[in-house]
Amino acid sequence: MAKSEDTVKLIIGKELKIRFKSLCVQAETDMSAVARELIAVWCLEQEKKLAQEKKNDLKEY
Repeated sequence: MAKSEDTVKLIIGKELKIRFKSLCVQAETDMSAVARELIAVWCLEQEKKLAQEKKNDLKEY
């Protein structure tokens, strides 16, 4: 089964975009791959944070 993909519009400053694109070229990767990885890591961190908060809330009762 093929992966389904979608697009996300991101608005950042022009200079940051130029730096990001340049560094991706130097690393021989593309901006989408880097963004996917960063978003995935952020999501995991947030899920862990929320799980810990729920765990702490249950301890209070």
